[in-house]
Amino acid sequence: MLVRGGTGADVPGPPSLSELEHLPAAAVLPLGELDGRRCVAVALELDPAGDEEDPTGPGSREIPGGLAPAGLRELFARLGDGPLLQMVVRASEMVEWYLAHAFCGRCGGPTVLSEVEMARACAACGTLHFPRISPAVITLVHRGREVLLARNRGFRAGFYALVAGFVEAGETLEQAVHREVGEEVGVEVDELEYFGSQAWPFPSQLMVGFFARYAGGEIRVQESEISEARWFHVDRLPAPQDRPAPYSIAGRLIQGFLDRHRSG
Repeated sequence: MLVRGGTGADVPGPPSLSELEHLPAAAVLPLGELDGRRCVAVALELDPAGDEEDPTGPGSREIPGGLAPAGLRELFARLGDGPLLQMVVRASEMVEWYLAHAFCGRCGGPTVLSEVEMARACAACGTLHFPRISPAVITLVHRGREVLLARNRGFRAGFYALVAGFVEAGETLEQAVHREVGEEVGVEVDELEYFGSQAWPFPSQLMVGFFARYAGGEIRVQESEISEARWFHVDRLPAPQDRPAPYSIAGRLIQGFLDRHRSG
């Protein structure tokens, strides 16, 4: 994402459309309104080095002055939960959808933006491809004052998180919780409690969070995905830097558990 504003503690802001007019754009996608102003997502092709012959010309791909690239996770941490972050998430997911559906998944023909609704329409067979999200469940399994945390094989050493996975075709959210927990860490759960949800643009997930009580079984990790899983007492959880960040629903689930069960 291109943002206006400093680094560190400064709160970034969105650029204006006029600042991007000289840059090559694949599409300008409507997003809605923020504080009474119309918002769009612009898919750009940028070259930080710019055009040596004419860095400000119409073919330039140089980042305009006053703007800087920022990663999505960085923006989650800097913006906090609010309307601007929601617009950032929507922009990211809309651009991902637009680029991923340039061709029809049914017949392979090229698609164009529909003139009547937010969809890409196949010029050959007429199929409409709407923006899509992929639902996933994330679960905090608890046993008394303990929580079950796991290390994915892709995590750095010492970092632990919650059990999560995509909802499969034909499943309910609750069924997905039982299946994912059983597959990844080998235990059974009951007393599922809905916690909340979060749009997660990596690239287009909807994370749905649950608390679930341990109901039986021994930890048995799915070795293709999980390297380790174990119980942590509420007073001996991994340090904040070694567990999900508070801007994520995983971090909020853990904080919710702490708020319920912390000693003293």
